[in-house]
Amino acid sequence: FKVCEVGLRMRAPAMAAADGARGGGRENLPRKRINSPQDLDIFTQSKLCQQMISFMGELAESVKGKPITPQRLEKASPLVRGLVGLLDQLEQWIREFPPIDQPMRFGNKAFCQWHARLSERAVDLLRAALRPTLEPDGGASPGAGAAEGNGAPRCTRSVDDLAAELACYLCGAFGDERRIDYGTGHEAAFFAIIFALGANGVVAKTDAQDLVLLVFAKYMRVMRCLQIVYVLEPAGSHGVWGLDDFHALPFVFGAAQLMGLEEEVPTGEVYKERIIGEYADGYLYVDAIRQVLIAKKGAPFHETSPMLYDITAVPTWQKTYTGLMKMYKAEVLGKYPVIQHFLFGPSLRWPGDPPPGAP
Repeated sequence: FKVCEVGLRMRAPAMAAADGARGGGRENLPRKRINSPQDLDIFTQSKLCQQMISFMGELAESVKGKPITPQRLEKASPLVRGLVGLLDQLEQWIREFPPIDQPMRFGNKAFCQWHARLSERAVDLLRAALRPTLEPDGGASPGAGAAEGNGAPRCTRSVDDLAAELACYLCGAFGDERRIDYGTGHEAAFFAIIFALGANGVVAKTDAQDLVLLVFAKYMRVMRCLQIVYVLEPAGSHGVWGLDDFHALPFVFGAAQLMGLEEEVPTGEVYKERIIGEYADGYLYVDAIRQVLIAKKGAPFHETSPMLYDITAVPTWQKTYTGLMKMYKAEVLGKYPVIQHFLFGPSLRWPGDPPPGAP
């Protein structure tokens, strides 16, 4: 187990780097706050939870009818290009830490080495991704370029401050290096990064489509590579709430993408070979179905994925999307085993705390 111990030891340098970047102690960094069913109720009934769902809905609505295309990246904002570049680096590291020979089929311990590097370099990666947006003039006026003129509040956070906070979510967004597993709780940590950027006025309204079709799509690519190369186990005894073994958001965002495209991609035929061949590269939902079919080949779709198969009976993508949004709130944000490790900090404030400045 020495390889995994490396991952555990590397958490300390990452936290120390974050502390130094903020110029303060760890009390300023995001931390776990959901420790009981009562805490979960505080969160699910809070304004923050509703804001997260609303933000998710805004992102989803922005991609209605919009495919992923190769040309998008060259026209994207510095923020989007920076985040995609960050994810490119994470994908490249997988080649540097090939799977090791071990008797167990699942949970290759080379993942711990990959995750150790993530923990060590997360703050620096985020600094590099955020600096062109937050310090467009080289740092003379921090935050000057953040989402200005796009209806978002101007960001007043420094690059170091925001990178230190978001590094905690980044380290939690790719699976658990001790259990070598992954689930929707980790996926929610990546969504928290996008939400925090929005909450701090870093995201412009014009970035919405690209945050889904470029940034989130790239995150999915990295995650699938990690899942395949290191044979990550699904978090929980039965995978995540029945859609597939790992993910929820590609179905939510993907269903929104397909709204109005029932003639091209009928809901009842989304798993058919023709649809997969024509639309999987451009549409997140179809791509997610493709991944399920690859992972569970050899058995009928209705047997391996009964919930996904049942959803094909829903007549429109609008109704599919609406149902998946409700399911996400109830089965991901509202389920204690899934969301108990979610972190709360300056951007996603714990709703049980008094507001800043309160006596």
